[in-house]
Amino acid sequence: MKDKKQKVIKQGFRKQSFRKQSFLRGSAILVGMVIITKALGLVYKVPLANILGGTGMGYFSAAYSLYTPVFSLAAAGIPSAMSRLAAENHALGRYKNLREQRRAAFLIFSLLSIFACGLLIAGAALLAGAGKSGIALPLAAIAPSVVFCSIINVERGYCEGLRNMLPTALSEIAETVFKLIFGLGLAVKTSQAAMAAFSAGRTFLGVSCPDPSLAAERSLPLVAAAAIAGSSLASALAGIFIIIGTRLSGDGLTPEQLKSDPVTDGMGAQMKRLLKLSLAVSASGFIVTLTGMLDMLTISPCIRLCYRRSPETFRRFLDLGVSESQLPAFMYGSYEGMAMLIFGLVPTLTAMFGKSMLPALADAKARGRQSALSSGIRDMLAVSGMIAVPLGLGMAVLAKPTLELLFPSRTAETAAAAPPLAILGIAVIFYGIALPCFTVLQTMGSPLRSAGIMAAGAAVKTALDLLLIPQPAIGLSGAAIAELISSALICALAVRELRLIGGTAVSPLKSAVRPLYAGLVCAASARLCYDTLAPHLPPTFTLLSAAASGGIMYFISLYLLCETPKKYIRGIFSKKIEKST
Repeated sequence: MKDKKQKVIKQGFRKQSFRKQSFLRGSAILVGMVIITKALGLVYKVPLANILGGTGMGYFSAAYSLYTPVFSLAAAGIPSAMSRLAAENHALGRYKNLREQRRAAFLIFSLLSIFACGLLIAGAALLAGAGKSGIALPLAAIAPSVVFCSIINVERGYCEGLRNMLPTALSEIAETVFKLIFGLGLAVKTSQAAMAAFSAGRTFLGVSCPDPSLAAERSLPLVAAAAIAGSSLASALAGIFIIIGTRLSGDGLTPEQLKSDPVTDGMGAQMKRLLKLSLAVSASGFIVTLTGMLDMLTISPCIRLCYRRSPETFRRFLDLGVSESQLPAFMYGSYEGMAMLIFGLVPTLTAMFGKSMLPALADAKARGRQSALSSGIRDMLAVSGMIAVPLGLGMAVLAKPTLELLFPSRTAETAAAAPPLAILGIAVIFYGIALPCFTVLQTMGSPLRSAGIMAAGAAVKTALDLLLIPQPAIGLSGAAIAELISSALICALAVRELRLIGGTAVSPLKSAVRPLYAGLVCAASARLCYDTLAPHLPPTFTLLSAAASGGIMYFISLYLLCETPKKYIRGIFSKKIEKST
C-alpha cells in the first residue's frame, strides 16, 4: 500500500498539465489588481469622505471596526487555508481530494458565515436599543457581506493554491467597480433625499430634523449606512461573478489526473482540517482587526481628555466649524477615514507578494525542497522592501499635499490628518514588510506564534495610545506614533520567525540597505521637486511631478546599486516558471 501511494505521488509530480504562474508573474497580476482596485477605491472613498466629513467617517469607520473582527474569525483565514491545502494536494497528486476540499469549504464556511451575520445583526439591534443608531445602522447594512465574502474567499483560495491569480484579481476589480457604482451612488442619493426631506419639514426613514442647521448632521448615519449597503450589494455581485467565471474556466484538472488519485478523505476529515487551519490563521487576523476596534474605543476618549487639558490645542478646529461635542468623533473619523485610508494602500499592495508566494512555498515544503523555500522567502522580502520603502518615505514627505489634493473641501479634516500621516509613512515600511510575512507564517509556520506577535503589537499600540494621545503636545499624532512603534516590533518578530522557516540563507538586513538608500534619494528628490514647483504650478501637477521625480530617481538608484530589480523585471515577463518556485 505504501509503495502504491508513493507511485501515485510520483505520478502527480509528473502530471503538471495545469499552467501555473510563477511567483513574479502571479505577483505582477495581483499588484496590478491592487493598483486598479485602490485607484477605484480612492474614487469611491475620497468623494464619500467629502460627503460624510470627519464625523460621518467616524460612523462609517466604527461600523467597520466592529465588523472586521467578526469577519476575521469567520472568513479571513479562508484564502490562506484553501491556498495551502490546494497547493499541497496538487503537489502530492491528490486531485480528487482537491475537488472534495472545495465542496467541504463551501459547506462549512457558508454555515459559519451565516452564524456570524446573525451575530452582527443582533449586535446592531443592541446598539440601536442603546441609542447608538449612528453605528447600528451602518453595522446592520454591512452584516450580509460576511456571507458573500466567505463564498468569494473559498473560490479565491482554491484558485490561488493552483497558482492561478486571475480569478482573485478579476473578482477584486469587479467588486470595487460595483462598490463604486452602488456604494457611492446610494450615498449620494440618500444624502440628497434626506436633505430634501428635512428642508421640507418631513421625516426621512424615521428620522426628523426640525432645525435646518442640524439637517446635515442628522443625515450622516443614514448616508454612511447607504454607502455600506452598496458595498454589501457589491460583494454579492462579485460572488456571483467569481463563481460563474471559475465554473466556465475550470481548474485545469484532467480526467486522467482525477483517476490517478485512488484515495479521497471524507467530508468530515476535510472540514476538520479546513477549520483547524483557517481558524488558526483567523486568530492572527482577529487580533489585527481588534486593534482597529481598540482605536475606536481609545482615540475619542483620549482626545476628549486632551481637550480638557488644553482646549487651545484644538482651537483651530473649533474655528473651522467643528462643535465641541463632535470634536472626539471628528478627530477619530479624520484619522481613520483619511490618514489610515492612505496608510493602508501600501501594505495592501505588498500583502499580494505573500499571497502569490504562498502556493510555491507550500509546494516546496511538501516536496522537501529547502533551497526553493529559502529562495522564495528571500524574493518575497526583497520585493516587499523595494515597494514599501520608497512609497512609505514618499508618503511621509508629501503627506499634507496628498491630503489637500484628495480632500480639497475638507480643510479641518486635512489639518487633523496630515501630521499623523507623515508619521504613518515611516510605519508603512515596517508594516508593508510584515504583512506578507504573516501571510506565510500563518499557514507555513506556527499560527499561535503569529497570533502572539500580533497580540504583542496590539498591546503595545493600545498602551501607547493611552499614554501619548492625551498629551497636548502630541494629540492625535500619538496614535500614529503608537502605530509606528507597533509596526516596527511586529516586523522584527515576523521576519525572525520567517528565518526559522527559511533557514539562515534568509538575510533581510543585507538586502534592505540598498533599497533604503535609494528610498532616501527618492524622498529627497520628491520633496525638493515639490518645493521648487509649488509656487509656480497648480497643486495637482506639482504633486504628480514630485511623485514622478522621486520614482524615477528611486529606480535609477536601485538599478545602479544592485542586480535584483533587473532579475525581477525579467522574471515578470518570462514565460518559464523559475526553478525556485
